[in-house]
Amino acid sequence: MKSEKLILIAVTGSIAAFKTCELVRSLVKQNFPVQVIMTKNATEFVGKITFEALTGREVRINEYDHGMAHIEMKNLAAVLAIVPASANSIGKFANGIADDLVSSTYLANTSPVIIAPAMNPGMYNNKAVQRNLQTLQKDGVIILDPTEGIVICGDEGKGKLADLNQIEKKIIEIYSTNL
Repeated sequence: MKSEKLILIAVTGSIAAFKTCELVRSLVKQNFPVQVIMTKNATEFVGKITFEALTGREVRINEYDHGMAHIEMKNLAAVLAIVPASANSIGKFANGIADDLVSSTYLANTSPVIIAPAMNPGMYNNKAVQRNLQTLQKDGVIILDPTEGIVICGDEGKGKLADLNQIEKKIIEIYSTNL
């Protein structure tokens, strides 16, 4: 029996994690099946119960609470969207590091991947982060560039999460073509 394919949203440790709640709410409201996984750092910004209430599905954080959760998650995904993607997670993905559920799922995943970076402009413009993003792009990852503006700490520049409508449109497009 083939399992239902869904939109897998991975939330990482960025202050922009709160914006992902609106994205998930909108997708669910349109009757898309959404599963959320989170890094431990992401839970410092948004609690897992918020996403559980929005999706009606258990949010996974710890890879070892349910056997091999990264395999279960990758098998369910028609698309993997990392929203927001922190500099730390981007570095892990680009360098093949799998030390949490999100990075392990990313490495095991065979469906299309969308990454929406969100971080301080200084971090985003750092040569290492740019190099990691270039590596991911060469690997076929769809990067939705952040926008310019004033971020939560007061710094100004490129680093704000891309427009939620743009992210949602790309997720739906990829999901619809990958069923």
